[in-house]
Amino acid sequence: MAKQDVNETVAEETMDAPATPEDVKEKLKGAIDVKVADAGVLRRTVTVTVPRDSLSAEFDKEFDDLISDAVVPGFRKGRAPRRLVEKRYGREVGEQVQTRMLSNAYLAAIEKEDLKVLGDPLVWVSPKAEGEDAGATGEQLMEMTEALEHMRLPEEGDFTFRCEVEIKPEFELPALTGVDVEKPVLTISDDDVTKEIDRFRARRGTWAPVEEGGKVEEDDLIVADLTVTIDGKELAKRENAQFAARPQMVEGAIVSDFGDKVKGSKVGDSVKFEAEMPEDYEFEEHRGKKASFELRIHELKRIKLPPIDKAFLEAQGFDSEDEYRKFVHDRMEEALDEEIRRGQRSQVRKYLLDNTKLELPEGLTSRQSARVAARRMTELLRQGVPQAEIEKHADELKTSAKDQAASELKLFFILEKVAEEFDVDVAEEELNSQIAQMAAMYGKRYDRMRDELSQNNGLVQMYLDLRDEKCIDKILSDAKIVEVTPDKESKGEASKKTTKKVAKKASKKTTKKKTGDS
Repeated sequence: MAKQDVNETVAEETMDAPATPEDVKEKLKGAIDVKVADAGVLRRTVTVTVPRDSLSAEFDKEFDDLISDAVVPGFRKGRAPRRLVEKRYGREVGEQVQTRMLSNAYLAAIEKEDLKVLGDPLVWVSPKAEGEDAGATGEQLMEMTEALEHMRLPEEGDFTFRCEVEIKPEFELPALTGVDVEKPVLTISDDDVTKEIDRFRARRGTWAPVEEGGKVEEDDLIVADLTVTIDGKELAKRENAQFAARPQMVEGAIVSDFGDKVKGSKVGDSVKFEAEMPEDYEFEEHRGKKASFELRIHELKRIKLPPIDKAFLEAQGFDSEDEYRKFVHDRMEEALDEEIRRGQRSQVRKYLLDNTKLELPEGLTSRQSARVAARRMTELLRQGVPQAEIEKHADELKTSAKDQAASELKLFFILEKVAEEFDVDVAEEELNSQIAQMAAMYGKRYDRMRDELSQNNGLVQMYLDLRDEKCIDKILSDAKIVEVTPDKESKGEASKKTTKKVAKKASKKTTKKKTGDS
C-alpha cells in the first residue's frame, strides 16, 4: 500500500472515530457561557449556559445511534421514523443527555475558568413536591446525583444551571530550608531495660496475694467494695470490684491519676476521691456532675514474675542474660530513634502550620473530620496496634477528630503544595512494601491486607501519609538540628513518657531474636 493511501486511510478512520469525553468537553468549552460569582470564603457560584445548538447536536447523535437498533411496533428493526422513536424513547434519551450534558458542561466550565475546585459541586434545583410531576418547593442546594432527579432539560431554548463549588486556597509556603528543629538528648538506661524485661516477664507471671501490711504499688490488683455518690445520694455500689493501680475508668468516669490515689494504701484502708461523670453517662441527670468515690480495700494482689533462668532465656532464644539485655537495649534504642524522629516530624508540621497563612473553605472542615479519623486509624495500623483496640476507640477517634479537622485540613493543603515544590511522589513499590509490613505485623496475607485497606479508603490515606512523610523528611534533611538536653525535672518526665512509648513498640520485638530476625 502506498504511503498516500495509508495517510488517507488514517484520516478517514480519524474522521469516523467517535468523539471522546475529552473531545466533547473541549467542544463545550468553546460553546458554553460561564459566569462566576463570589459566594463566601473560597466558595464560588458558577452559572453555566449550554446553547440549544449543543443540546440539539447531542440529541441528534443519541437518536441517530438509537434508530438503527430501535424496535417500534409496525416497523422493521431500524426502519421506524425518528418522530416515533423520539416519542417512544424520548424520556429515556432525555435523561441520558441531561446527565451527560450536566457533567460535561460543569467540567468544561471549571476548566474554562481555571477553577481549582475541591470535591463535587452542589447544584441549585427546585425540588418537586411529593406526588407532583411539576411545581417546586423553592430552590435548594443538592449533590449532583440527587439534583438530576429533579431537573429536566428545556424543550426549547438554552439549558442553564447554577452550582456552588469550594476552591483550593491560594497561599505562599514559608522557607523550607534551615528550619529550626530540636532533637532531645535521651538515652536508654539499664533501669529502662530492666523495666521492659519485667513488663515482658509480667505477661508470663501469676497473681499472688501481697503479704500482710503490704502497700499498693504501681500495677497492683486491688479488690475492693466501691460506693459512688452524687449530691449525697448513692448512685452505684459494687462488691469485690477489681482495679489495677494505674489510670482507670471507674463507673464511666476517667480517673487518670487513679494509680497515684491508691498508691501506698493497704488492706482495710478506705480511699476517697472525686471525678466528673462523662457527658454520655447512661443516666442523663448525672452527666457532667462531680461524683464522690469510695474504695474499701480488702485484698491486694501483685504479679509474681518468673525467674530469668536458663529455661526462660532459652525460650526467648538467648544463651545468657547479658545477651538478652543487649538485645532488648538495641531494640529500645531503635524504637527511641523512631519516637524522636516522630517528634521532629511533629515540629516540622507545627512550623508549617504556624508560618503559613491561608483561609479554609467554609463547610469543608466537617467533611475533613472523617479524613482525620481515617488518617489516625491508618497511623495506628502502621504502628501495629491491634485492630480490636483500634475498633474499640473508633468512635472516640471520630469525635476527637472534629477538634483537629481545621488544622489537618490546613496541613493537607500545605503538604500538597510542598509535594509539588519538591516533586515528591510515592511509587507503587513503596506502597506495596508498607502493606507487606502491615500484613506481617497482623499475621495476614498481603492480598487480604490490601483488600481491607482499599475498602475503607485506606490505600489513598496510606499514599498521602507516605507522601507527607517524604515531604517532611526532605525538610528535615535540610533543617537546622539543635540538640536539647532537658533539665533534671523535665528530663525525667520526658524520659518517662518517651520510654513508655518506646516500650510499647519494642515489646513487640523483644522475643524475636535469631529466628525472629531472619
